[in-house]
Amino acid sequence: MVLPKKNPPKNAAAVVDWNAFLREPDPEPDDENKPSTRRKVTTMGNNFKKWTKLLDPPDWKFWLLERFNLRLIEGFLRWYLDNHNVDRKSAFLTHARYFSMFCNQERGQEAPYEMKQKLKALVGSTLSDQYELELSSFELPPFNIDDLLFTTYHLLAWCSFTFPTVRSMFQLNTLRKMMAATSARPGTLIESSGYLHENDALKWKDIELFMVKHPDCPTSQVLLMRVRHRLNKGRRNEGVAPVYTYTERNDNLGLCVIQDILMYAFLDDAFDSPYIRCPRDIWCLTRVPDHRLSTPIELKDSVKELPILRSACQNEKGLLVTDSRRALQYHQVRTWEATASEQAGFKDKGTLYKYRKGAAANIRHLDEHSRNRIMGHTHGRTFAHYISIMDDTQSMFMETPARKSLLSLATHASITRDPSAPQQPTDAQKDAIELDAQMAGWKSECRRLRTDLIMQFGQLKAAHGFGDPRSKQLQKLQNQIKSRRKRLCDAARRDRRADFFRDIGNRIIESNQRGEQLTFTPDDSRIQPERITLANLEFQNRDVDQIGESQLIEDRIRSLELRLEIHKLHVPRGLKAHVRFNEKTVKTISGDESEESEKDKLQLKSLPKTKRKQQSKPILKCPVCLANTKELLHVARNYQYARKDALQRHFATHKLPMFFEGPGRRCDLPGCSYTFPSLNGYKLHLSKHHSIFL
Repeated sequence: MVLPKKNPPKNAAAVVDWNAFLREPDPEPDDENKPSTRRKVTTMGNNFKKWTKLLDPPDWKFWLLERFNLRLIEGFLRWYLDNHNVDRKSAFLTHARYFSMFCNQERGQEAPYEMKQKLKALVGSTLSDQYELELSSFELPPFNIDDLLFTTYHLLAWCSFTFPTVRSMFQLNTLRKMMAATSARPGTLIESSGYLHENDALKWKDIELFMVKHPDCPTSQVLLMRVRHRLNKGRRNEGVAPVYTYTERNDNLGLCVIQDILMYAFLDDAFDSPYIRCPRDIWCLTRVPDHRLSTPIELKDSVKELPILRSACQNEKGLLVTDSRRALQYHQVRTWEATASEQAGFKDKGTLYKYRKGAAANIRHLDEHSRNRIMGHTHGRTFAHYISIMDDTQSMFMETPARKSLLSLATHASITRDPSAPQQPTDAQKDAIELDAQMAGWKSECRRLRTDLIMQFGQLKAAHGFGDPRSKQLQKLQNQIKSRRKRLCDAARRDRRADFFRDIGNRIIESNQRGEQLTFTPDDSRIQPERITLANLEFQNRDVDQIGESQLIEDRIRSLELRLEIHKLHVPRGLKAHVRFNEKTVKTISGDESEESEKDKLQLKSLPKTKRKQQSKPILKCPVCLANTKELLHVARNYQYARKDALQRHFATHKLPMFFEGPGRRCDLPGCSYTFPSLNGYKLHLSKHHSIFL
């Protein structure tokens, strides 16, 4: 009998020339800091290099290695405070610490002890006092279930903010619900700002879906989901990741995370079984056998490394679509959350961490080790920063029952919420912004440069093609005007909102004194009716014990079908602010055809030569959008532009090539069979036969 060969032990010493090994130079030690810390240190280093360009000589290494002293550090920190939006002492101390780490890293040694003490006094006292930095910390407005219910409903049914894609809107609600349910940080679920370009976020491999037998009712089956949080702060992809369990929420489908994950799975074609093709298959084909307690719903191996929450990008047609690989980034979602909270009427917009704080308030009764495991804390004392005073101390002293409902209202963000708060500056404020002295000077210079370039080159595009420096100067001035206008509009909007919340109490009292009552009706004319239909279905706040199981399943199936259909009813971002939805212009999901007015009907067939000259009024509709029946909503396809140049700018976003491949491009208008090898021939045909001038 031949025995198998044994593998050598892993620690078996190979033949090594140790003399040659000892003659090699010492290796550079690895940086023990986390990638997020290294990026922040590098950012402060880049700022220092930018500042030294103002010095003589403009060599940052010379100043850091040859002239390193306290005066140099103070000069840089003063420049940093003058040119950056730093208003809190805690933030300034953090920036100063990162700069100190950069100096130690580049110099190869730490600063002397006496310099450290003087620097500590300079940062903590002198500069903080001179620049009047805020000493107190910012307390996030805590959120409870009522706040979450309102914000998720408002985002779906009332929020007019233009998201890049429909999926982006749903993803923001998903992030809110998952943070509130698990107290997770945003960086655990999406790409953290400290770990950019790693594309690491919650992925399909972290999801487990089951159809299980209900323990309390064996004849009933419910969905269950387990989610693994690999990216907890301080232990990213290390150790044993905590696993959270989600169950069906049939009382309010809008708060059911499983419903969101099923929707994303259908959009990504993530189900491994080829028989799950529509929402109804989830409940019809997953019947649990008698000898088991669950039916696993497997996902494809090809999607397991794909982030679930993903950002948007432009496709080859110029439309914004969901990126196939790129994870959703925190800085992007932070902007969406601030805008959505402002439109919802919250006085303090806060950040995404308000959902984490709201979750922490509901696990106060747990022991320290359980709280640390759920919150991802290393020390139990950290939990104290997430707790506000939420107990009825007055009733405790008076030995009366606690008034929990009143305390819940008083200690959460909704007590000052007002959806009628202004969202934009007034017309008078906008007119005053256009009269700004600095903007007026830039506008005058732009007009002069524009006139000179057109007189010399005929077109601004030709001037840019020749590389005339005045063309770049014109573009720079236009960008400066746009940037300053936005800053002034944002400042005016913030001032108007602050005045509103400051005076709203007096306005209510004055209105009641006159015997009138302040009312508010949200403007949903820019909201797709399908979104309102879905919101009314998912946010019913009902008692599921009074509803049959078959009805609950049908509602879940209908909800998923509506969600998937809404993703097909796309409106381009540029048209969202102009299109108003009403009964006459909307084609509903149910298939009912909407009646179009005679003015909006397009003559799609070619006109006879005798009548071609008689049609002089141009048609200001995009032919590419008219033919895109699969990706665009009806009102977006038939949108009538106000001017020809606006239509031409929109048409350019489709990025059609100058020459078409194969037999050419067919005319996009239905009923026309002409084919063209070039873009110029395509435009000429549209102008002659359809009165669309591009």
